[in-house]
Amino acid sequence: MIFVTVLNLTQVGGRYFFSVGFSWTEEVMRYSMIWLMMMGSVACIFRAEHMGIEALEAKVPPHLSRYVKSALYSVGGVFCIVILVYSYPLALRNAAQTAPASGISMILPYAALPVGAALMLLQIALSWFSGFERDGPGPVELAVSPVNKEMR
Repeated sequence: MIFVTVLNLTQVGGRYFFSVGFSWTEEVMRYSMIWLMMMGSVACIFRAEHMGIEALEAKVPPHLSRYVKSALYSVGGVFCIVILVYSYPLALRNAAQTAPASGISMILPYAALPVGAALMLLQIALSWFSGFERDGPGPVELAVSPVNKEMR
């Protein structure tokens, strides 16, 4: 996200302060945001923070929430398989193309879909095996917990 922000500021600053527009920055920002969205989806699955999952889980009794989450993760897994099956050949077909302004190979932006779908599918499988719940605090919560400070 910092990279995209710096590119955006470079583009705006160059245009308004130096009257020079960089044609490649918009393309690179767009492709970076696609990668950021796919990797962010993997993180959301890991932390069980998808808004739809939380909204549907809240509507059922607590003893049924595990089944609802399992069904939702199953639908997400099927969706990831469909994305993976169709996006992998698409990325390979576009490997020879280059982006018009930046000149990068188009396999890089297109590869975000199969890589992201594969990682999401892996994270969904790991969530099924772990029972959809983390065993303890994550690395960030552990680093800032009061108990951890007392032990130092």
